Amino acid sequence: MNKIVTNIHSPIVYKQKELNAIIRDIKKGDGEDIVELFRENYGDTYYKKKFYNPSTWDEMAESKKYYPIVAEYNGKVIGQFLLTLNDRYNGEIGAVVVHPDFKGRGLMNKMFDYLIQKAKSLGLYTIYGEAIMFHPFSQKANLKHGMIESALQLGEVASFIAQKEIKFEKRTATLVAYKLFKKTPKSLYIPKIYKKIIIDRYKKAGIKLKKTAIKPIRKKLDLWENRLLKIAGIVIDGKIKNFENRFNLLFTRAKINAEMIYADINLESKDIDEIVEFLNKKRFFYSGVLFYRYGGKDYLRLQFENTHNVEERYNVCFSEYCKFLSKFVLRDKKRVKRL
Repeated sequence: MNKIVTNIHSPIVYKQKELNAIIRDIKKGDGEDIVELFRENYGDTYYKKKFYNPSTWDEMAESKKYYPIVAEYNGKVIGQFLLTLNDRYNGEIGAVVVHPDFKGRGLMNKMFDYLIQKAKSLGLYTIYGEAIMFHPFSQKANLKHGMIESALQLGEVASFIAQKEIKFEKRTATLVAYKLFKKTPKSLYIPKIYKKIIIDRYKKAGIKLKKTAIKPIRKKLDLWENRLLKIAGIVIDGKIKNFENRFNLLFTRAKINAEMIYADINLESKDIDEIVEFLNKKRFFYSGVLFYRYGGKDYLRLQFENTHNVEERYNVCFSEYCKFLSKFVLRDKKRVKRL
């Protein structure tokens, strides 16, 4: 049985006296400095190549979808943290970069605090971050700012993405964590096979689960693809007519280009136990809970490995829950293989 290795460390960053930097919204003219930050941290390997174009950041300064937060010191941008709005309910945080000369000076935490206030001011229900499991720094920062770890996505990060000091040959995992601003009680259909672990996350998030009737949802299937990263996802809102055949068509299409395929099941789907059983037999195994993921609804994410080039042992965990979830995911993968 594979063991989760949790004692891998990236190069040491010594904590120093906090830097008295200015934390602010991006403005036109910051692009050159931000591009330099990405080169200092990732070389030329960061997958969003447009981030290496200063004009991209100038456009973001006027965007209503992208909200970069920067740290300025002595007139130069030395840190950046990006909030991307998916819809009016949720936003993703990430692409954080700090100049190597100023790491360990508290800049990420200051930008994080500012970013949380920005998200609240925009009226979002939640923000989430996907911490690349090269090292525990991002996981630690997420927990420090009150985020709830809820999903482990094996193989989401393509193997060509690296930080200068760290490189894996295989696809790497991400640990998803949420900061919830809205905690209204919910009525959901929880699949029996994953009931305990899902309910645990709702308790941790402070969201009460009710037993009131659930309004029927509009049933549909959708496929999304990211061909650059070689990942895809099938969004499942209920069991539509000819569900198995129509799912198989999308699944076959996804397998052409994607090395990791995710299945996101609306937790208001009445037939969720049947859907999960079908997906398990297709060798989809547990990933976790996605809060307010599509249209303000919560989803259960399952995952399927369409390649053998996925790192499963050398994922670095900071928290005890991360270690537990990693073991649970691998056990569930072994279980579905036996079905």
